[in-house]
Amino acid sequence: MRRKLIVCVVVLLISFSSSLCKQIPAYVGIFYTRDIPESAFYMYDWLIVNPDLFSMQFLKEKFYLKRRAKLIAYMSVEEIEKNRVKQFGIEKDWVIGENKIWHSVILDLRKEGYRKLLLDKIIPSLISKGYEGLMLDTLDSYQIALPEERWVEYEKKEIELTKEIKKRYPDLILIVNRPFRIIDQIRDYVSAFLVESLFGGLDSKLNYTKMKPEDTDYLLNKLNHVRSLGVPVIVVDYVDPKKRELAKKVAKRIKKLGFIPWVTDKYLTVVGIGGLELIPRRIILFYNSKKEPEPVVSEVHRLVQLYLEWLGFVPELWDINKPLPERYLADKYRGIVVWTGEIEEGDSFYEWIKKRIDEGIKVFFINGFGFPAKKRYLSSLGIDAIINRADPFSKVRILEKKDIVGFEIEPEIKYSDVLLVPERGIPIITAINKAGQKFSPIAIMPWGGYAMEGSLIVNHGKNDLWVINPIKLFRIIFKPEFPAPDITTENGNRILTAHIDGDGFFGNANFDLSRSVAEVIRDEILKKYTIPHTVSVIEGEIAAWGLYPEKSRRLEKIAKSIFRLSNVEPASHTFSHPFYWKDNNWKRSTHRKYGRHLPVPNYEPNSIDIKREIIGSIEYIDKRLVPKEKRVKVLLWSGDCAPPREAVKMTYDIGVYNVNGGDTTITNSSPFLCYISPMGINRDGYFQVYAPIQKEDVYTNLWNGPFYGYINVISTFKLTDTPVRFKPISIYYHFYSGQKTASLKALKDVYKWALSQRINPMFLSEYAQRVLEFRATGIAKDGNMWIIRNGGSLKTLRAPSYLFPDLFKSKGVVGYKRINGPNYIHLDNSGDYRILLIEKDSNKFYLYDSNAQVRDFKADGNSIIIKLKGYIPIDVRFINKKGCRIKIIKGGKFEKSVSGDKVHYRFLKARDVIIKVVCS
Repeated sequence: MRRKLIVCVVVLLISFSSSLCKQIPAYVGIFYTRDIPESAFYMYDWLIVNPDLFSMQFLKEKFYLKRRAKLIAYMSVEEIEKNRVKQFGIEKDWVIGENKIWHSVILDLRKEGYRKLLLDKIIPSLISKGYEGLMLDTLDSYQIALPEERWVEYEKKEIELTKEIKKRYPDLILIVNRPFRIIDQIRDYVSAFLVESLFGGLDSKLNYTKMKPEDTDYLLNKLNHVRSLGVPVIVVDYVDPKKRELAKKVAKRIKKLGFIPWVTDKYLTVVGIGGLELIPRRIILFYNSKKEPEPVVSEVHRLVQLYLEWLGFVPELWDINKPLPERYLADKYRGIVVWTGEIEEGDSFYEWIKKRIDEGIKVFFINGFGFPAKKRYLSSLGIDAIINRADPFSKVRILEKKDIVGFEIEPEIKYSDVLLVPERGIPIITAINKAGQKFSPIAIMPWGGYAMEGSLIVNHGKNDLWVINPIKLFRIIFKPEFPAPDITTENGNRILTAHIDGDGFFGNANFDLSRSVAEVIRDEILKKYTIPHTVSVIEGEIAAWGLYPEKSRRLEKIAKSIFRLSNVEPASHTFSHPFYWKDNNWKRSTHRKYGRHLPVPNYEPNSIDIKREIIGSIEYIDKRLVPKEKRVKVLLWSGDCAPPREAVKMTYDIGVYNVNGGDTTITNSSPFLCYISPMGINRDGYFQVYAPIQKEDVYTNLWNGPFYGYINVISTFKLTDTPVRFKPISIYYHFYSGQKTASLKALKDVYKWALSQRINPMFLSEYAQRVLEFRATGIAKDGNMWIIRNGGSLKTLRAPSYLFPDLFKSKGVVGYKRINGPNYIHLDNSGDYRILLIEKDSNKFYLYDSNAQVRDFKADGNSIIIKLKGYIPIDVRFINKKGCRIKIIKGGKFEKSVSGDKVHYRFLKARDVIIKVVCS
């Protein structure tokens, strides 16, 4: 495994104690690329990465990755590239030969100076950065440079080095690559033995090759000896990534022999096949920045992303005008959606998309292909393109349509110069024009499909209406054959969040001028409804150097009293409340008379200082307003809620969640899916989490009235729950909702309705963690078991109604509940799950639903201990078909009721309970 560094990095994600150094890791992955899926940091037990590309900063920046990883540094012991000799201070007499294949020099471990460099500089440097182990590579390079009679004396130094490393760092994990001649002497000091090319390897020109049987037999004999010593063996084989089925067979063969497999490409850049196959969940959404400069308003983001998320995929918004990667993508990406219109570089995009189709990625085109709809492009896709001979103003007649057509509206097929006829595929709509030409404006193809204008979505004024149920359509195209992570529900109850933007904190209530609106919200909302609240202030509104210096002392005092409340987590709503975060959006605005932000004294009116807005405002709140035990956890975007990448990145850098944006406003008067937004938007590698439901100013016509309008958000809550649960309940408003009698009354009515539902309340930061964890959760299949790994915050999966978890054979599953058809599976907080799905519901006891979170879950034979912690008095229901004995270990007074198989406990005060169950 000789690569381009004296030091490379290996990240080990291991779920067992480091002291159990001979415990066999289940799953190993190796990546030499920047594009490492976040899920890999959960999924694999050992993950090897290239330090030229991977940085410890990645894990620091992705603060929400609750890493169970042990970081281990790969170290080339006996070779270094020629161009790095000076960089590492390699002396001439340390060099004893060269490796011409890898353009490196071979170093003499017998030299005390070189050993000192390794032991006193390189290794301590790695450990000081947080690495918890080493992988010692190139331990057989001396055989190239030295005659065989001198090997033994050299090997003594290798043994001494291994022992000395372990002596200095007893808890360090050590992995060695191919030191067959000394493994007997170092077996007690190493954690694993790595070798390459058992069945699939590379020739001298780095072409993929099948290993000769005699070479395989020789290596296998050696590896069996290593295994007999009690040392786990990792086998890395190389197979062309396009031959995915072959890679699976090779990995299975290696695993059957009792070794840990990793089958990858020759550059170690793809998600290989190991003890499991990580399922690719990413889907690329192409938009055209030349037509839609702000990606938030792009059609593919507004109208497509939500349904892919609901199916369990991780959409990524890509600008078609930026350079496209030429690397193999099918290991990480399941699909591509193209909604760009025709682009300038149509030819190159066609070639690029063809490669992706050849890799097996499913592609769906909407309202065009990006490249011209001409025969020379489309024929290779199995589509015949014929010239339309009908009059542009003539109508078409639909001859045939599938049952999924006519969801929100019937199709309105638009005229086009070219008519499409799928030669290989399934037409969803077949139409005929006045010239007698039959065509299919929408079809499912072996490689994905296409939909031309008016066949999938019809625009009527402000409404974009679906001709076809998007969930059904995208399920057919992208085939999500895995349980979907879910961020709307926990333990069978709908998640509830409440957050307040700081606007209007300074004002007084119209109905009582002696009280500020902040005091009204504090006393009549926050203290009365004790669910978790995320509350923000605008520094420029309440600080002494802001807009109202004469009120500052009183306003800060009120803010402190709010942040002291146990059900409040502090948040920032920025320094000056920017109305436009991006320069281009500000320049294009037709509302410039209001300024770019609030007119805070001594602050440039037409620009914003992102650091001052984010870091500055958070430091102000942390230092002046919040008690010592709290800190700001959330930055709530202001204004257009369209921050640039660098602003979102800044929130990552300081470890705070960023939330707001989105436009979920579906109501009874506009009951269409286009009014439901996705979870958020990726800003070139950084994800902005949207508010689940829009705030009260939208429901009050931007605070122009009617001021009781926020009551209509209840219809939004209902329509985002049935027939499909797309969103949690989210109560979201400004402080100025406490200004008027009508707005305050509406707010209270909204709270009362929300609290009457079966809810699981949590802070907004907890919801944001679940959204980010949704995108990072690893899903894989190992035999008939689903392997799900994440940080233990996202604890719900969704499975089809005909599949149930086998609780006895699964790990980490607490229960399940059918909601609107699908089964919502409840997980514990371990973040490490093995789930067997079966078609018969044979479980006798499980948690049905609760308003609390699982903090611990232990199933041991016939007994279960479950710890629940909530923010309101705990309510929990179990299914008990077996007559199991339920004992409350902790929780105080409660009310119990039984209805059929359901056993219901209502605790009068307890927010922290322990329950023991024994089944005979």
